[in-house]
Amino acid sequence: MPRVSVVAKNYAKALFLAARKNNSLEKTSNELGVFKQNFSTSFAHELKNPVIAKNDLAQIISDVTQKFGLSSLSSNFFASIVRNRRLNLFPEIYEEFLRLFKQYQNILEVEVISAVKTQKAQIDRIKVVIEKKYPGKRIAIREIIKEQILGGFQIKVGSEIIDASLKNQLEKLKKECLAAIN
Repeated sequence: MPRVSVVAKNYAKALFLAARKNNSLEKTSNELGVFKQNFSTSFAHELKNPVIAKNDLAQIISDVTQKFGLSSLSSNFFASIVRNRRLNLFPEIYEEFLRLFKQYQNILEVEVISAVKTQKAQIDRIKVVIEKKYPGKRIAIREIIKEQILGGFQIKVGSEIIDASLKNQLEKLKKECLAAIN
């Protein structure tokens, strides 16, 4: 996960606390996701232009949030970050908000990286093993396809990686052969 600036963390935490207080964490998370899907860094940089008056910025973001049908909490949040010319931080704010949301929901995100789509039975077995290692956590598995690992899979839980890939096994074999030769 990329580093998140202190400013972005503060915005994310403020939004998270407000959403939790309003019992709208799920809704706010979904609305941020909708905005993220349509987010453009060039749009954010344009709105940062000091030539654009703050009243115009408020109207622009109001029109955008209305078009997406966002709640007043999300609309006010976006109005605030645009008014403070911080929309360019939205990707970081979004990532931090999701981290806080998953932590609050007791969700552990697991990445399963493989060369081809993993079968459901394999995913289920991986999930059972991880649930045993992390009792009480709700496991959310995200599959990533990387042809570079050749075969097998890698499992990433936080900063821990379990590497059962063919590429890793071949690398180990290569090292053993080179060590035997020398």
